[in-house]
Amino acid sequence: MKMQPRQQLLDIWKAQVAYCLRPVVEEDGREHKAWHWGGRNDSDAVGDAQQLLCLLYPAQELPELSYADPDSTSDAVLDALAGLGDPIEIPIRVMRIIREYMVKHSDEAGVPVYSGGSNMHRTDRSVKASPEQRAVDVTEGFALAIPLCITSLTFLADFAPTVDRLGRTTLSKERREIEEMVHRRLVGALTGLLRSFSVSTFDADTAFGRQLIDLINVDGLASRKIVSRFRAASQEIIGSLRDITVGSGGTAGVEAPTKLFEIGWSWSVVEKAPEVEIVADRSTQRPGRAQDAPYLYFTVVAIEAISALFSPRVMRRNFLTDEEQQLTQSLQLRLDVTRRYWAMVASFGGGSKWPLEDVPWRTTDGLEYDYYSLLVCAVSTDAFGAQRGGDDDLLRLGDVLIELANRGRITRRAMAGDRSIEMHFPGVRSELTGIEKLDGPAMIWNMVDFAPLLLKRLYHAASLLVTIGARAELLEVADLVWEHLSRRRIRDGAAARLWDQPVQVYEELEKWFEDPSWHFTVRVVEAMVLAAQFASSAPARSRSLENLAEELLVEAEHVYDQELLRGSGNAGPSLAQEIHAVGTTIRHAKEVVDERPGTAFALGIRALLELDRLIAAGRDAETGV
Repeated sequence: MKMQPRQQLLDIWKAQVAYCLRPVVEEDGREHKAWHWGGRNDSDAVGDAQQLLCLLYPAQELPELSYADPDSTSDAVLDALAGLGDPIEIPIRVMRIIREYMVKHSDEAGVPVYSGGSNMHRTDRSVKASPEQRAVDVTEGFALAIPLCITSLTFLADFAPTVDRLGRTTLSKERREIEEMVHRRLVGALTGLLRSFSVSTFDADTAFGRQLIDLINVDGLASRKIVSRFRAASQEIIGSLRDITVGSGGTAGVEAPTKLFEIGWSWSVVEKAPEVEIVADRSTQRPGRAQDAPYLYFTVVAIEAISALFSPRVMRRNFLTDEEQQLTQSLQLRLDVTRRYWAMVASFGGGSKWPLEDVPWRTTDGLEYDYYSLLVCAVSTDAFGAQRGGDDDLLRLGDVLIELANRGRITRRAMAGDRSIEMHFPGVRSELTGIEKLDGPAMIWNMVDFAPLLLKRLYHAASLLVTIGARAELLEVADLVWEHLSRRRIRDGAAARLWDQPVQVYEELEKWFEDPSWHFTVRVVEAMVLAAQFASSAPARSRSLENLAEELLVEAEHVYDQELLRGSGNAGPSLAQEIHAVGTTIRHAKEVVDERPGTAFALGIRALLELDRLIAAGRDAETGV
């Protein structure tokens, strides 16, 4: 692994603190440093959450990077965050930055907002966007709030013993107030995701139906046969949809025998979404504005956010309230059924060629981009790895990821006028259907994170693979993607060492940026965290090497027993000590053979060589040579 993810994360922290902490002069002339919100885009709930997650997320996922406990913070972390103060000042300042975010992105009544603001772009630049459009809650805002709140709650819980030890009543009160604000934002986010879930149905002879049939009909069968196969393959999924009774979604007509459908998350709360009645505080449940249809991008960000609620680290902490746990259970059902749906569509037919392998992916509204293929990989990987078992499906998915790296002009050079460059800048555009009803222009959402998202998917797929050769191939491509990303790092100015400067790779873009894209940078941070976790995991096991190691140890143990029978263990002190040392080596090899067969094999070889040497020495002694 060329990335050295922990060091890269520390470098990002140092660069982020240098960029975000800026001098502010008060009216009385006093100067102090305050946290600067925003970057390439103006400050909004989405961008500021991404900015704050760059600081919080690695510390939760990688315990060695934690800074909540001053007594256990490493020197490397203290150096990276030195701009925030000493070991005690760092967590205090981070706690207050969390508070600042929670207050900043709430309305006058203290109700959390989840708006996309400057991330939404007008299709007609001559028409001004209305304030209502800029303020509308978006699915990415809900999704980002989940890891933001989880990391904040983790940090606040870990910092609590220090606060108690300091004995500062005002600080303890401040911590509890922030915790309450975080829980309120989390409940609103969970509720928002329940209300932005969508099940879209359509007939086979509509434009949407024809697009879906063309996509999954890799065998060239009659349309009616494809509809019949689709219905048969989705019966369990339809059964699961019947259990969705909270928020939007449900069966929505999918049980009709001739219907096709898609499921996932829309870009915001869907129009006419019902309120979630199990929530006591309904202040965040604003009217739905979005088209009741799933968007691949927002489906992926929602799934990744919901998955974070079920990570072992979060489950062990158990800091969700009863209300939050109830909402989480409802989201878990949506998470599972959505993964199964997209895995079914991606591999439809189960034959020699999958729809996913026919790159690029084509959406039901007729759009084709390699980026969409990557999103389908993202939403279906866990279903391929966990529910189906074995490596076969993951191997095919890995081949798609490798092809996407080539087609995305990451592992191959771009040609003049190459359309693939558009995925990197200005990005793939997604129309936010429904927002134009808020007295303003049609708007789009730009998706520019192809490269870091690909890196995440490579590490995720590699972590699920057992086949050593395939895992090594994905890791080689991951190194190439990282080399590409490192070349896109901003080199000069206040934002140096942050992302993204695509012109440094794709010269024809021409546009230079002075400020960081937190949307892009946080994706890189997530990829590095995955890489660090992968590096810390157990190495892949080779079954053939494990069998060979076991056979070798059988021989080593047999020869060892023969030497003991000959009385070598009772020989002189020096020889007896060497014989017993070989026995220790063999026992250790047998202990690790299941987890590290390569190590066990090497230990077995060493034991046999030592035994051979001792046997030869014994024979020489007997013959007097």
